[in-house]
Amino acid sequence: MRYLIAFILLIASCQAKTIVVDSGGSGDATSLASAITMASSGDTILIKPGNYSGAIVDRSLIINGSGQAQLDGSLIIIAPGCKITNLATKSIGRDPAIVLQSSDNLLVRCRADGASIGIRATGDDNTVLDCNVDAPRGTCMELLGKRCKVLNSTFLGNVGIKLNGTIQNTIAGCEILAAQGVLMDLSIKNRIEKNSFYGSGFGVVLSRSSSNQILENNISGTYISGIDVVDSKENNITGNFISGGKLGISLRGSQGNNVTENVCQKGERAGIYGDGAVYNYLSYNELSENGNGILLSGSIENGLKSNSASRNIYGISLRGSKGNVLRDNVMFANSYNLRVDEGASSSAHLAASSHDFYVQDIDESNLVDGRPVCYLINEADLVAPSVCGFLGIISCKNITASNLRISNSSAGILAVNSTDWKIVDSGISLSENGIYLKDCSAWTVKGCRAANCQIGYAASSSSDGTFKDDLASNCSEEGFRADDSLNLSLENCSAKSCAKGIYLMRSRLCNVLNCRADQNQEAGIQLTSSDRCSLIGNIASLNDQGIALAGSNECVLTNNRAEANQRDGISLVQLLNCELQDNDAIGNAQGIFVQSSKKLLIKGNNMSENSRNGLYMSGAVGCNVTDNRLQSNRIAGANLVDCTANFLYHNLFLDNAAQDAVDNNQNQWDAGPNDGGNYWSDHKVVGNPGDVPMQIPTKGVDRYPFQDPGGWL
Repeated sequence: MRYLIAFILLIASCQAKTIVVDSGGSGDATSLASAITMASSGDTILIKPGNYSGAIVDRSLIINGSGQAQLDGSLIIIAPGCKITNLATKSIGRDPAIVLQSSDNLLVRCRADGASIGIRATGDDNTVLDCNVDAPRGTCMELLGKRCKVLNSTFLGNVGIKLNGTIQNTIAGCEILAAQGVLMDLSIKNRIEKNSFYGSGFGVVLSRSSSNQILENNISGTYISGIDVVDSKENNITGNFISGGKLGISLRGSQGNNVTENVCQKGERAGIYGDGAVYNYLSYNELSENGNGILLSGSIENGLKSNSASRNIYGISLRGSKGNVLRDNVMFANSYNLRVDEGASSSAHLAASSHDFYVQDIDESNLVDGRPVCYLINEADLVAPSVCGFLGIISCKNITASNLRISNSSAGILAVNSTDWKIVDSGISLSENGIYLKDCSAWTVKGCRAANCQIGYAASSSSDGTFKDDLASNCSEEGFRADDSLNLSLENCSAKSCAKGIYLMRSRLCNVLNCRADQNQEAGIQLTSSDRCSLIGNIASLNDQGIALAGSNECVLTNNRAEANQRDGISLVQLLNCELQDNDAIGNAQGIFVQSSKKLLIKGNNMSENSRNGLYMSGAVGCNVTDNRLQSNRIAGANLVDCTANFLYHNLFLDNAAQDAVDNNQNQWDAGPNDGGNYWSDHKVVGNPGDVPMQIPTKGVDRYPFQDPGGWL
C-alpha cells in the first residue's frame, strides 16, 4: 500500500501546486479547510502565521505551517500519505488536537495541545517526528495503530503515550515528562528505546503484553515504578538507567521476561522487584543505593545471574519465594547482603511448608563482600568451609562450622529445619540476626560473638538446643531471643549494651544458667509467657530492669544477682506458682517488684540498698515471703499495696530509711506465737519471739517480732 501511494504522489508531483493560506486574505485561501477543498492529492499547502480553525484532511497533502501558524480545533487526517510540518494545533473541548485515522502519514516539528488528548493515532505506519505534545490533565498520545513510529518528540502531560491492542510500534529518542510515561496494554512486539522519562507515577507500564523491547531508556524522578511489568511475559528489558522513586523495575504476576544490563539506583524499596514473578531471567544488572538491590516476593524459579548489588540496604532478598537459582552474583557494601526468609503471610499458599521458602539454589559462585555464599540443602555429615560469607543450613543433619567471620547479612548464619548441627568459635557482626534458627533441634552454638546486630542470636520454634559461652554486644534489639521454643539452654552467655539482653517469648522449659546481662537499655533478662523456666546463677546489672518475668508461670529463680539497675532488680508481673530463692537485688531503684501475682515463694533473698523499696508488692495474693534480708533501703524494706493473704515471716528488716514496712490491706506478718514473726531493727523487744507487737502502717501488725536477727534459727 505504501509503495502504491508513493508512486501516485511521485506522478502527481509533476503537476503538484502550492496553495497559500493567509488569514489576512493575501493568499489563495483564508482557511485550511477551504485550501484542502482547492487542493488535489500531492499538492502542498503553506499556512502563513496566524490562527485558523481545525480541518479534516481527506486527500494526500503536504501541509506546512511555517512555524507560527496555529489551528484552534482538531486536525483530523483521514487520507493516507500526508505530511504535516511546523504546525501548531490546539484542541477545543475534549477532542484530540490531531487525529491520524489513516496510514503512512508523517508529522514533523508539529505542536499538539489537547485538554484531554494531544494526538490520537488509529491508523497504521504513521510517524511522529520532532514534535511537542501537551496534555497537562490528559493523555499526550493514544497509539492504537500498528507499526507506527514516534521519534525524538517531547510529551508533557498526565500520561505520555498509551498503547492498546497494538503491535510493532517504535517509541525512540523521546522526552516524556508525565506522571505516567508509556502505558501499554494487550500489545506485542513494540519497541521503547532511548527515551528520557521524568515523573511521579509509572515510567513504562506493560500490562498483559508480550514480546516487547524496552531498551536503553533513562528514567528518573519519583516514580512508583520506573518500569512496571504486570501480568506480562517474554518481554526484553535491557540497558535501561533508572534512578529514584520507589521501584526501578517491577515484575508483578509476570513470567519469562528478560531483565538484563540495567542500572537501577536510589529506589526507595528496590532496584528490581518481583511479586508473583515466575521463570524470569535477571542478569548483569547493576543495583546500588536502593532499599533492596533485588527483591523477590512470592516468586518462583527465577534465574539471577551475574548481578551486582552494592550500597543497598539489602543486596538480594528472597522473601516468601522458592526455587530461585542464583549464580555468579556479587553483593558488597550493602547494609545486609543476602536475605532469605518467609516474607509476608500472603505467600503462604505457594508452599506446603514454610520450609519451602528457604529452598533456593544458591551455589558458591555467589559472593558477599568477596566471600562465597555457602547454602546447604539436604546435606548431612559435612564441615562447612570457614571462608563462608553467608552460611545457610536448610533441612540438614550433622553440619559443623567453626571460625566463621561474617558481617552485613540479614542472617549471618541461617539454620532451618535442621538437627544435630554445631557452630563454634565464630563471629558475626552488623547483621539483622547474627545467628537465626527456625524449627531446629539438638543444636549447639558455642563460643560465638555477635556484635552490632539487630538481634545477636534468634531461635524460633526450636527445641533441645544450647547457646554456650556466647557473647552478644551492642545489638539494637535483643542480644539473645527465643520465640515459641522448648527446652533451650543458655549457659555462660553474656549480653551487653543491647536494647534487651536475653528475651524469651512463649518458650517453655528453658534454662538460663550463669549468664550475664549488663548495660542493656531495657531488661537484662526478660521472660514473657514462658512457663516452667529456670534462671540460676545469673548476673544482671546496670540495665533498666535486671530480671523481668511477665505471664510466665511455675518458673524458678535461684542465686541470681540483680544490681544497680535503673528500675527493678527483679520484676514479677502476673505470675503463678513461681519460686524466687537466694537471689540478691541490691542497689536498684526497687529490689524486687511483684504485681498481680499469686502463690509466689520469695525466700532467702537479699533486698538491700535500693533507692526506693526493697520489696514492693501490688495486687499480690497468697505469696509466701520468708527468710529474706531487707536492709538500708531508702523508702521501705517492704511496701504492700492492695495485697491480700500474703504470709511474711522470719525476714530481717534492718535500717531502712523511711520505714521498715507499709501494708494497706489484710496480710499476715507472723507465723503465730511459736514460730514468730520478723526482726525489726527499729522495734526492740525481749524474746525470740517477743510478745510486743510491731504496728505496720497502715493496717499490718507483726504480733510476735524477734529480739535478735535470725532469732528463729
